[in-house]
Amino acid sequence: MLQPPTRPPSGDGDGRVADTAAAARVASRSRRRHAGHPGRAATQIPTRQNGSHGTRSLWRDPAAWAIVIVTVTVGLWLLAGGAGALLAGGIDTALAISQLSGLLAALAALGGLVLTARPAWLERNVGLDRMIGWHRITGMTAAFGMAVHVAASLYAAGGGLTRMWTGLIDLITTADWFVAALVAAILFALVSLTSWRRLRTRMTYETWHMVHLAGYLAVALAFPHALFSGTTLGSSAVARWWWIALYAATAVVILVSRVGGILRPALRPRTTVARIIPEGPGVASLVITGPGVDTFAARPGQFVGLRVLTRDLWWQSHPYSLSAATQPGALRLTIKALGDASTRTIAVEPGTRVLLEGPYGVMTIDQAQGRRVLLVGAGVGLAPMRSLLEASTSAQAPIILARAHTNADLPLASELDQLARERGGALIPITGPRSQFPDGNPFTAQALSANIGDLRSRAVFVCGPTALQKRVCRELVRAGVPRDQIHYERFSW
Repeated sequence: MLQPPTRPPSGDGDGRVADTAAAARVASRSRRRHAGHPGRAATQIPTRQNGSHGTRSLWRDPAAWAIVIVTVTVGLWLLAGGAGALLAGGIDTALAISQLSGLLAALAALGGLVLTARPAWLERNVGLDRMIGWHRITGMTAAFGMAVHVAASLYAAGGGLTRMWTGLIDLITTADWFVAALVAAILFALVSLTSWRRLRTRMTYETWHMVHLAGYLAVALAFPHALFSGTTLGSSAVARWWWIALYAATAVVILVSRVGGILRPALRPRTTVARIIPEGPGVASLVITGPGVDTFAARPGQFVGLRVLTRDLWWQSHPYSLSAATQPGALRLTIKALGDASTRTIAVEPGTRVLLEGPYGVMTIDQAQGRRVLLVGAGVGLAPMRSLLEASTSAQAPIILARAHTNADLPLASELDQLARERGGALIPITGPRSQFPDGNPFTAQALSANIGDLRSRAVFVCGPTALQKRVCRELVRAGVPRDQIHYERFSW
C-alpha cells in the first residue's frame, strides 16, 4: 500500500515532494514516450558481464572450480583406499566416513576463507551478494562435516557407541596432531554457533569479528592432522601434494586479497575526512577528500571498505555506500549509527585520515540496460539509491520509493526529490508504522502494480534491511517483474 506523505520530509526546504499521483503521471508519460515499442529499453547502454547477467567462461566460474576441486579430492581419497574401507562395514566404514567428512569439512572451510578474503576478481565477477550466500553454504557444510567427522572418529577409535569416551582418550594420548585437531574442531564449533542469528544479534560486530578470525587458526591447526594422521592422505604422495597445493593456493588468495587490500589503500595518496554533514537522526554524510580519491574508481551504486585511522578504529574496515557520484578529489559516504564503530565513525574530527578499500559491488546503473528505473530504499539504504539516481537519465524516468518510519527518518530527501524531478521522475515517501499497512507490508504486489503502471518493464534496484529486501523482491516477482530485472546486494557477512 503506497501512500503520499502527510507533510514534506524534514530538511526539504521548499523542494516539492512528489506523491503517488505524480508517480502515476510519470509512468503514463513514460508509456506514451515508448508507444509502439512495447518493452523496448529507452537507451541501450553497453554492459560488462557479471554474476547477474550473461554467461561466464568455465575457467572463471567459481562453481566449476569447486566441482573440480571436490571431485579430484574425493577421487584421490577413493583411489587411496577410501572406496574399499567405505564398503567394508563395521569400524572400517566408520573410519572411512570420518575421513571423507573431514576432507569435505576442510574443503568447505577453505572455500569459506577464500570467500571472506573477497578477492577482487571474484567479487567483480559474481557480486558480493552471491559470495555471501555461498559463504553461508560453505559454513554450514564445514560445521556439519566437522560434527560427523568427530562423531565417526570417536566411534571408530572406541569401537562402538558406548566406548566413544574411551576412544577420545586413546586419540588424545596416541594419535599424532590430534590435540591440534581437537582445538580446531572446538574453534569451528564456536564460529558456527556465533553465526546463528539469535546469538549474532546479541553480539557487537567487533566481538563477532574477533570470534570469526579464529576460523583462520582452526584451518591451520587442522592441516597437519589431515596430512600426517591416520590414512586420510598419508598413503598417497599425489594426494598429499594436492592437499598442500590447496592450502598454499588459499594462503596466496588470503595474502593478496586481505593483506594486499590493506597495503594498497595505505600506499595511495592521502585521503581524509573533510566534512561531516548531519542528514537525520543518527545519520551523517562523510565527505572524503584528497588526491587518493582520484585513483579510486568507484561508481554510483557501489560501496567501499572504510578504515578510519584512529586509535580505536584503525584495525577494522566497514562497508559504506556512496551516496553521490564521485567528484574530482572528493567522494561522499552516508552512514547510520547502527553500532559502536559506525557511531564513532560519524563523530570523528575533520582532518582524520582514512583508507578506502574496494570499490565493491556490481549494483550499478548499467545493470538497467537502458530500461526505465524503479529505486526502492529504506533508511540509510537510500544512500546508494541517491547515487544511482544521479547516474540515471531522463529517458529512464526514475521513480524512487523511500521507506521510513517517519518523514524525519528519510535521509537525503531533498536531494532525492530534486534529482528525480530533474530526470522526469518522482520521489514517493512511504512513511508510518508497519501496522498501518495491509499485513504489515507497504510493498504488496497489488500496490506496486497499481501505482506504477509500467512496473514490469522497469529495472528495479532495492537496498535496505535484509528482511525488507527479501519482501520487496518477492512482491516484485509476484507483480510480474522478471527476476533478471531485479537488482539488490547485501554487503555484510
